[in-house]
Amino acid sequence: MKFHSLVAFLLTNALFLIGCSGGDRGSRQPSSQTQMTEDHSSHQKMTMDATKPTDESIYNVTSTWKNRDGKTLNLAELRGKIQVVAMVYTHCEHACPRILADMKRIRDGLSRKALGETNFVLVSIDPQRDTPKRLSRFADDNNLSETQWTLLNGARGDILELAALLGVRYKRISDTDFTHSNMISVLNKEGEIIHQRKKLEDQQSAVIAAIEQHTSN
Repeated sequence: MKFHSLVAFLLTNALFLIGCSGGDRGSRQPSSQTQMTEDHSSHQKMTMDATKPTDESIYNVTSTWKNRDGKTLNLAELRGKIQVVAMVYTHCEHACPRILADMKRIRDGLSRKALGETNFVLVSIDPQRDTPKRLSRFADDNNLSETQWTLLNGARGDILELAALLGVRYKRISDTDFTHSNMISVLNKEGEIIHQRKKLEDQQSAVIAAIEQHTSN
């Protein structure tokens, strides 16, 4: 499947939304999925490095992000390790803490070798409030080390684009709350999706097995 076809496929087959603090009250605000369609046409800044990412790699996008230290980086800088990725927001009171706890369980279930080849990424869907300073405080409060965890703040259009590539749907339902897919994605070392845990109820064993399978011999 070519890269642009992958985007279209993910947009049309994304998950149903699950609220972070109760039911879906989406009638109060315009859907970010609609915004995704509007913004994506102006967000086709993709380049190829024939020696590195393939047509299905998210590392083709050239968007820039800020980490917890305010340092600017692009997604391709994550290349070389397996990435366990979730799109969350730090003010979430229900689903996001569970996603983070599950990511920690995945980390704790890995062999020493696999853990050394794996990084964990949290991408905020609430960039206005989740500033680098806020992300840094959140990381400290949750004991997320800089050597194993990458926290990213980005522009709205870049977040929407990444959400499309990962098949994540989200929608602002109030000034302080979102509904969103509760997905954890595993990317191989070249940024290709190799596994996705799509529901909070799913067990972590399949995620751990996918990571172990792609660990270097």
